Amino acid sequence: MGKLQRYWWPKTLLLFYLNEETIEAAFGYIEKDGVSIEVRQTFEGKKREHKLVEWYKEILQTYPKTYLATMLDTANQGAISGCSKQDLEKFDIKSSLVHTICIEDSWLAYVSLVEMKWFENKYKSLTLDFLFSPFVMLYDKVKPNLTNTPILTVLHQKGVLYVAVFSKEGLWFSQVMTVSEASLDDDMLESEEDDDIGLAFDLDSMETDIEPISEVDTLDDFKEDITSENLDTDEEAELELLEYDLDFFDRLKSSIENFYHNDLYKHDFLEAIAIYDIDAQIGKDIVRYIEDELFMSCSLQTFDPIESMSKLVIKDFESKK
Repeated sequence: MGKLQRYWWPKTLLLFYLNEETIEAAFGYIEKDGVSIEVRQTFEGKKREHKLVEWYKEILQTYPKTYLATMLDTANQGAISGCSKQDLEKFDIKSSLVHTICIEDSWLAYVSLVEMKWFENKYKSLTLDFLFSPFVMLYDKVKPNLTNTPILTVLHQKGVLYVAVFSKEGLWFSQVMTVSEASLDDDMLESEEDDDIGLAFDLDSMETDIEPISEVDTLDDFKEDITSENLDTDEEAELELLEYDLDFFDRLKSSIENFYHNDLYKHDFLEAIAIYDIDAQIGKDIVRYIEDELFMSCSLQTFDPIESMSKLVIKDFESKK
């Protein structure tokens, strides 16, 4: 019966997300018990968006109504506790300049309208049906295991950290932080520079000043006696990964300090950190380093946005029945 339903009443879905120099995409059927992914593709190079559009048009020839879903991966977005205009104003966010979505009548995710417009223009040849916030995706991932004790969660995509504190009550804190900005996608950096005047909030003003990596006291204990001179390719890559991990740690530490000391947030002691890595590029040593330096338990897991979005799409369909 499932195959017959696909033939006569197909509901199809194309999911994708930008992952550094590639676009990861998947096509599947929306069925009663979930999304059945049939094909996954990776598009590389400067024409990756064009290749995605070509595949989308090919799919439409067979399935004229194919839903399109993606992850909003821009830096100028966030989430706050509460769902009212007054809650936004408390964080100096102008409600007229952001798009918001309220989650479980408890907290909301938001993005600058300017940033959202830039994102949609980047994929102007596609008709987006679902645009998911990283904070919503992160919450959906950790929700089954949440307790009354708050936990710090991090969704990492090369160059960007989406940091949030959750408990069974909902969202306590969120922050978007950049790591090693030189490695960020050029298009993302251009959008932040061009659209800065129209943003509803200043991301940089929300961050605590970070010391350069070379000035972090703990580096001497963690970094081996190697330099960039006379290194072979593997050693140089290892050094770059180490420096990235330490910058990651420094940003994470700054975000924790912001949570503890900013009176805008509800406070409680954080005992655990859960890191979800989209790129699978964070070194495993970062877990040991966090546990040794911050005295917090830490876990590191890979995160598949395709899998996450497929679950959220089904939940969205069920909620509209």
